[in-house]
Amino acid sequence: MNTRKFAYSLAIVLFSDDDVKVEEYKSLRASIDMHIKLIPVILAFIVAATSALLGYGFKTREALVFLTPLLVIYPCAYLIKEQMEEVLRKGAYIMKRYEPETEVKEEQMWETRFYNIRKEKEVDKNILFTKAAGDSRAIVILTNCLVLLCFICFSFSSHLKMIYVLSGVFLIAITYFLPPLRSILTAYTYEKQEEFLDCFSNQGKR
Repeated sequence: MNTRKFAYSLAIVLFSDDDVKVEEYKSLRASIDMHIKLIPVILAFIVAATSALLGYGFKTREALVFLTPLLVIYPCAYLIKEQMEEVLRKGAYIMKRYEPETEVKEEQMWETRFYNIRKEKEVDKNILFTKAAGDSRAIVILTNCLVLLCFICFSFSSHLKMIYVLSGVFLIAITYFLPPLRSILTAYTYEKQEEFLDCFSNQGKR
């Protein structure tokens, strides 16, 4: 405990408030970059795992095997949603904590600039799919295509044809209204960032 106190006291002596802020800002930006880079990695895993499981299904000719990719797709979609929200949450923190204190022009404030771009982009757009960021729409479309492919393979393998294909279409329609895929559409939006900004504002008032 004494060693920890000594280290803390030494850090206070060696580093000014500005140094601490700079280091925290660098850490936050590095963390945001990490979350952004994780998204395509998770998406590639979804595609690879789905392809492997479907290939195994064609090899074994077991109909239920074609549904096993759903156990990969939806949990991974939740992970993608979490990465997106972390990017927005930490960006909102930077925007609230650091950018109001800077003396640079607004166009040089990354998070404020992105916030304003999102705000302008979503003006007069009431449909969730059109409000969503391009990345979000692409991920949801790809994920739904994989889900539909699983049901098509399952239906033809089980010789029940269109019954399960229609079930797959219905499942995709349901996922549009339920998490995690709906949450992917709301990520990277102006409204979601507003929620995080309000949260940090309320914490500051306590």
